[in-house]
Amino acid sequence: MDDKKILYAATFIRALATGMIGVIIGIYLARLQFSPAQIGLIVGAGLAGGACASLFVTMLGDRAGRRRLLLALSLLGTAGGVVVALSSSPVILGIAAFFGMLNGMGRDRGASLVVEQAILPATTTDERRTTVFAWYNIYQDAGHALGALLAGIPVLFHYLGGFSEMTSLRMAIGVYSFLILLTLILYRYLS
Repeated sequence: MDDKKILYAATFIRALATGMIGVIIGIYLARLQFSPAQIGLIVGAGLAGGACASLFVTMLGDRAGRRRLLLALSLLGTAGGVVVALSSSPVILGIAAFFGMLNGMGRDRGASLVVEQAILPATTTDERRTTVFAWYNIYQDAGHALGALLAGIPVLFHYLGGFSEMTSLRMAIGVYSFLILLTLILYRYLS
């Protein structure tokens, strides 16, 4: 698979995960009986982590290596999601959200996006660059939309699987983590 197709697949999957977690995270934190302020701090911590990661890749990305950064970002995102799914402590959730760059906006604007967009021009000719970026954005938008729809998965786990509401929400965050892990696997095949 060529780099362009890998980036298309990775952005779609990450957008799917981001669209889903953007809906689920608030519900999950509310079910943990966190106050609106605690929910805001945890979601804010995730967004701050994403902003810090974006600044890092902007300043040092080329020196650290783009492929290596994408792998590290995916690993951090996966681990952060797993910790969020397993914890009930606001402090631990805030730390995991920060280092996992948990995006409660439901719209991907993080460090992986920055790195991918730096790689994309090298995957095509000058004449096709606009088309490549347009398709990249289409895959992202489709992923966000389907991710928001996928946010209904806790209901399926609850009613069809017989799991409690909280277990169903935790399992859905596990699905989020699995999707981010899939991007790590894809990035391993970048040239």
